[in-house]
This record gives sequence, C-alpha cells and structure tokens, in this order.
Amino acid sequence: MAWSQVNSSEISSTNSTTNITNSEELLRTLNDKLALRYLPVIIYMFLLIFTGLFGNVLVIIVYVRKKMKSSLHYFIINLAVLDLLTVVIGMPTEIADLRYSVMFYAPAACKALRTVESLSTMGSIVTLMAVAIDRYNRICKYGKQMTTEKAKRICIVAIVIGSVTCWPAAIVFGKKTKDVGIPGISGVDCSTDDSMKGTKYPLVYYGLLFLYFVVCVVFFTIIYTKIVLFIRKQKKKGNISANLYRKKTKEPTSLSVETSFSDIEKDQTNGKNKQKHKHPADCVHQKLEEKNTTHKIQASKTTLMLGIVTVVFVLSFLPFLTVMVIRNIVKNFEDMLSESAEVFYKFCLKSYFINNSVNPIIYSFMNIQFRRDVRKLFSKQTR
Repeated sequence: MAWSQVNSSEISSTNSTTNITNSEELLRTLNDKLALRYLPVIIYMFLLIFTGLFGNVLVIIVYVRKKMKSSLHYFIINLAVLDLLTVVIGMPTEIADLRYSVMFYAPAACKALRTVESLSTMGSIVTLMAVAIDRYNRICKYGKQMTTEKAKRICIVAIVIGSVTCWPAAIVFGKKTKDVGIPGISGVDCSTDDSMKGTKYPLVYYGLLFLYFVVCVVFFTIIYTKIVLFIRKQKKKGNISANLYRKKTKEPTSLSVETSFSDIEKDQTNGKNKQKHKHPADCVHQKLEEKNTTHKIQASKTTLMLGIVTVVFVLSFLPFLTVMVIRNIVKNFEDMLSESAEVFYKFCLKSYFINNSVNPIIYSFMNIQFRRDVRKLFSKQTR
C-alpha cells in the first residue's frame, strides 16, 4: 500500500513536472513568436536609443561647456538631461518588455520604467512652458529676458514637479496577467497592474493625463500664436517705417554735412581715392537697422526651433494617449486586433519616445551655432 502510494506520488509528480515543462515551453515558443512579430518596433526602439544617447550627451557637453550661458541654454540642458534619463532607463526596459511580452517577470523594473518616464514627461512639460514664456517675453516684451538664476530655479522646480507627480505611475503599472489563448497557461506583461483590474483608477489616470495634455496644447498654441502675430505686426511696421524714411531722405541736404560723414573708398582701377558721401542719418539708421534685423532674425529662428521642439513633443504623445484612453474604454480592445493592427498599436504605445531622441537633430538642422560648437568639439578631440 505504501509502495503504491509512493508510485502514485512519483507518477503524479512526474506528470506535474511534465505539464509544467510543457507549459513553459509553450509559453516560451509563444513569447519568441511575438518577439519576432514585434521586431520592427524593437528595431525602432534601438534606433531611438542610439540617436537619443549620442545626441543628448552631445547637447549636454556642448551647452555645459559654454562660458556665457543664457536662460535658453539652461532650459536646453534640462530637456537633454530628462530625455537622457528616459533613453538610458526607459527605452531598454521597453525593449525587454517587447522581447518578453508574455514572460516579463520583473514587476519592480516595470514600475521603475513607468515612473521614470512619467518624471521625464512632466519635467519636460514644465520646462517647455518656461521656454514658451521666455520666448514670449524676449520677443513681445521688447527684449525682456529671464535671468540665468531664475532659469536655474525653474529647471530645479521642473524636476521636483516631475518627481512629485510621477508617483501614480508606480501604483497603476506593474505585473499584468495575460490570457495567451492556451488553456491553463497565462503570461505576464508590464502593463496595468492586476490590482487595478475592475477599478476606475487606470481610466482616471489616463483621463487626467489626456486633460493635462489638452491644457498644455492650448497653452502652447496661445503663446506661440501671439508670438507669430507679433512678429508679423512688427514686419508690417518695419516696412512702413522704411518707406517713410526713404521718402524723407529724398530731400536735399547740405554738402558740408554730407562730406563730414564721408566714407573713403579705394579705387582699384586707377589707384585714386573716391569719396562716397552719406547723410549722417543714413549711417545711424543703417547701423541700427542692420543690428535690429540681425537680432530679429536670430530671435525668430530660435523661436521657430523651440516651437518645432514643442510641436514634436505634443504630436509624439498624441497616438500614445489616444490608444491608452481607447484601451481603457473599450473592453478586450487588444484581443480584437489583427497581427498588423497589433504591431501598429505597439508603435502607438511607443510613439512618445520620439520626443526623447529627435531634439538634438532639430538643434543640428536649425541652429548654426550648435553645429559650429559640435565641429569645434570634435576638432579638439582629434588633435
């Protein structure tokens, strides 16, 4: 009887071990199959890591090395640091989640990933708001500039706000048990935590994020629209002033006054000096006009560059927030997707990572001084 019990126990144990082994093998096979399906998204994430790591480190080095820093430089450094945080911590964990989409047995890493992403996002939003206000004051308030000390404080406040507001992510996200379509087998994913199932917290969380997103879009739209309208208005005024000035300078002036402000040019053909007479007002007006024009062009280019950074930030979050709200409203949303739709859905979930990697590219294309500083940096390294 005892022997029979032992044999039964051994057989039961063997069957159980076999079942567990088979279950793990099936889950591993499914996991590998899904990893292959998500390969385009994984490659996309690796490209973002390479671009974001190299680009943001370069931005930090270039702007930290500047001896004379403006408020804008501190804001750009702050954005690069926050982006680098996501690139170094967030993106590799996302790749691990894609590779082990039904076997992600690291809930602590999942919570850390979402928390860091939330911190970076909130901190970047506060920084971009400060940038928009600074641009508005510089252009629409006739050169009113934010002090570097104030810019430093705002950067610190942005990180503090990000740290304070990121805690819900650590609660909402974590280990999610997934039905993989095989009886008796369940997968594990880094998503909305199982403890949140059946509660309204995830919907409230994404609803608040979406509301925050809309408020930010309205804020950026109002500020940059005001800047654009002001620049257009100033251009019209400049054209009118230039026309009035040209009419006034057509009036005759005395030769004695003209010659006192004469410019001497060397005649290359006969070696003789020729006098080129100018009205004194011409000299003053020309210098002021050149200086104002240069300043306005630089301010406009910088504003355009930062406006594009802001637009990219907003657009990169739109697909993510949209699918997350839909997922929490529509029941079994992911189960209804085809394979191609599922891949597109994964791209949407990772869309906001674009923002963390493309800012250095925007600076490179739109900031001549940044390109010069990068060339100087590499030329020093190669010596």
